[in-house]
Amino acid sequence: MGVKVLHRPPDYAARLGVGLAPVMRRAAMYLQSSADKKISGGISPANAPLTQEVKQGGQTLRDMNTLAQSIAPHSGGLWADASTNLHYARIQQEGGTITPKNAKALWIPASAKTREMMRRYNAWTPGKLIAAMKADGYAGYKAGKAYFIYKKGRELKSGKRGKRGQEFILFIIKDSVKIPARPFLYIDEKDEAYLMKLIRDGVADALGGKP
Repeated sequence: MGVKVLHRPPDYAARLGVGLAPVMRRAAMYLQSSADKKISGGISPANAPLTQEVKQGGQTLRDMNTLAQSIAPHSGGLWADASTNLHYARIQQEGGTITPKNAKALWIPASAKTREMMRRYNAWTPGKLIAAMKADGYAGYKAGKAYFIYKKGRELKSGKRGKRGQEFILFIIKDSVKIPARPFLYIDEKDEAYLMKLIRDGVADALGGKP
């Protein structure tokens, strides 16, 4: 998925030989840079309060910078694009509703503490995180639309269990999540003006300065 510039020269096509490869490389790099600037500048609407809490920030489309880093430039003799093959890029661009594919529900991190635990245990899915935490002495349970977890109490000399650690919500459980459209791959007026001039100048240079 990406944005593309395609130039189809008319009757002077044969005179361009292999085309405008250097120009199209520059166009592709520009498209990549433009997409990154759009993401860095922030794209509305704002993140939901839960998302802001988990990410500890309000900037949209930029969490671990994975989306921006996935956008790559490509070009040929008469075309250029900047695109990404990231699996969730389309729904970020176009919006939509996420529903579980191989599970009964979606388990969504409940707070920044959940993200902290994911980093600590290097476990980035709900199942792996819960398993890792249970192996480390935690216990958990599902109640309503939330999954709670707590540190098991230590054994006392009497053989009884000590007071368990403070529990907290690890995941919120939902049937679906609606994602608003936040387009980041598109050509705006500024992009169009730059690209049109780049291609016109490139054609003129390739034809020895003749229009």
